[in-house]
Amino acid sequence: MTIIRPIAESDLDSLISMARESGIGVTSLPDNPDLMKRKLARAVASFQQRLTPEESHYIFVIQETPDGPPVGLCGIEARIGRDEVWYNYRLGEVIQASKALGLYRRTPTLFLSNDLTGATELGSLYLREPYRRNRNGSVLSKSRYLFLASFPELFSSRVIAEMRGYSDADGNSPFWDGLGHRFFNMEFSDADFLTGSGDKVFIAELMPKFPIYVPMLPADAQNAISAVHPHTEPALAMLEAEGFRKNGYVDIFDAGPAVECELQRIGGVQRSERLHARIVEHKEKDSAIRPQWMISNERFSEFRAITATHIYRDGPNLELTPEQAEILRISAGDPIRVMSIKPEEPQDG
Repeated sequence: MTIIRPIAESDLDSLISMARESGIGVTSLPDNPDLMKRKLARAVASFQQRLTPEESHYIFVIQETPDGPPVGLCGIEARIGRDEVWYNYRLGEVIQASKALGLYRRTPTLFLSNDLTGATELGSLYLREPYRRNRNGSVLSKSRYLFLASFPELFSSRVIAEMRGYSDADGNSPFWDGLGHRFFNMEFSDADFLTGSGDKVFIAELMPKFPIYVPMLPADAQNAISAVHPHTEPALAMLEAEGFRKNGYVDIFDAGPAVECELQRIGGVQRSERLHARIVEHKEKDSAIRPQWMISNERFSEFRAITATHIYRDGPNLELTPEQAEILRISAGDPIRVMSIKPEEPQDG
């Protein structure tokens, strides 16, 4: 039984280790212990409701057993761009025409933009490599839909995710080399680290304010626009299966695409259902079967979600074993949410 829970102060060492492992390009997890400590403190304060909803950043961890260590994490930023300017490139076009010469040209462009400010962001998704099995990545990512469905008033109706852009095996970004490096005179890894550390002032100071004509970039930089890192392709596919689509914005450093979906139209939010707990004894099913379902409580500060291979529903009630109820920290009659992991799977009757 896989468990998702809010990150705790005792998880600091695990958080630092995962940030170190995540590598170049995962901007939300820079290899910076002091920053990770501040990031954890902010998440803990968010779950304790010591911050306003607009200031909050929620981080969840996944563990394979009730007493096991955290092996991955994911996050929800309630509102991006609230405390620091949020930059993207907006993909656009410039139309040029000359009747005298009989010419009509559409030139793709990049416009520096703050248009995504105020949106809710799904981010900080990372799963340690030995645990990329048994649908753990899908479970970790989709657990956030249960939280969004339970507390939609805390978030924007506009939900986005920024995907890691393409870089080669050595961590080199062709988009950065073809554009950003010419204005910042630093390596991609250094710019990525500064951005992850929250130091974005240099972007406004050095980035050109006028549209960038894409055909003027090297071919490999053009090809990288809206492309994702090979390791990110499964995450993009999962989001697209839940209704997210590329929205015409890309990251200013690696040109990774942003995807977007209205909160109430997210597949996992739509197919989640609010029921009530009935605690009964059930015989264990085959534990070798991959999990098909996720069940969560609706306790904000003590949010918990677990996986299950089968569910047993009786009208408005969902039957749980005493062990499941204990892990979810609920009693008989408490509200719970259930969601099929795969979008195409119907719920059991």
